[in-house]
Amino acid sequence: MDKDLNRIDRISALLVQLQSRPIVKASEMAERFGVSLRTIYRDMRTLSEAGVPICGNSGVGYSLIEGYRLPSLMFTKEEAMAFLTAEKIIEQLTDNQNSNYFRQGMDKIRAALRAVDKKYLHDMDSTIAVYRSRNADESLPNLMQVILSSINDKLIIEIDYINADENKSKRLLEAVGISYSHPRWYLSAWCHLRKEYRMFRLDRINSIQTTGNEHTKIHPPLESLLGCDDPGCLTEVVLHTSREVSKRFADRCYFMGLVEEKELESGRIEQTYMAYSLEALARWVLANADTTTVIKPVEIKEIIKQIIKNLDL
Repeated sequence: MDKDLNRIDRISALLVQLQSRPIVKASEMAERFGVSLRTIYRDMRTLSEAGVPICGNSGVGYSLIEGYRLPSLMFTKEEAMAFLTAEKIIEQLTDNQNSNYFRQGMDKIRAALRAVDKKYLHDMDSTIAVYRSRNADESLPNLMQVILSSINDKLIIEIDYINADENKSKRLLEAVGISYSHPRWYLSAWCHLRKEYRMFRLDRINSIQTTGNEHTKIHPPLESLLGCDDPGCLTEVVLHTSREVSKRFADRCYFMGLVEEKELESGRIEQTYMAYSLEALARWVLANADTTTVIKPVEIKEIIKQIIKNLDL
């Protein structure tokens, strides 16, 4: 009985995939559901025999025949709760325009729910809270939809940007994607000015507009670009610290630019940072002076000496 029920759930999930994607690959579905390719082939055949007009191309994948629409599927209570959680996050961590679009989508989701599930969401609304970090963008400009549309249309965007040194510049960019690394949103793009891939903080973009010019090249996936940034704004810092400090303050280290950790033969941990602020790391070392030492650059040691010199002891 459980085996049959699992198959029903899987076939329902395959229907959802067919509705939400232009192409569904059997190999991806087999991996997702933890079954064999033969099982997915059998499930697809079951759907076809049930009257669902599925197109299957060898080596490409499955899709619904153009123009065919399946009846709306009901959301489970758990799925609706996941949407509610996402709504709380998006309200706090994206711009107003994007948040409004998601809220409109949530209204449609609520409209599709049964009355009992609507009440459940209403009653649970006050039990989930997302708070904005003190360092997070207070008033993120409405950029996300413009950026994402430019990626889809493969059009160049023009931005007015202020870098970490407060220098203003006008940039022509070919956007690849946006990413969130607490507490900031970043745009990864090919920069025509620098002739290389760069990351730009969204809160430092004063204005943005889409040009009528198309992208000049095919860009790599977003994940391959994460971490690209203006080397003039970043400094490599190497520290040696204890395993205990590394584990206890892992999140804080990450937010200060930690990019790599490795254990030394002595048992200590070597941390490598790509840092915007040497002073922040200098104060971090000073707060952990009994366990942490600076390997490079020497500028951090000088900042520490100056901080100690300024102490009114």
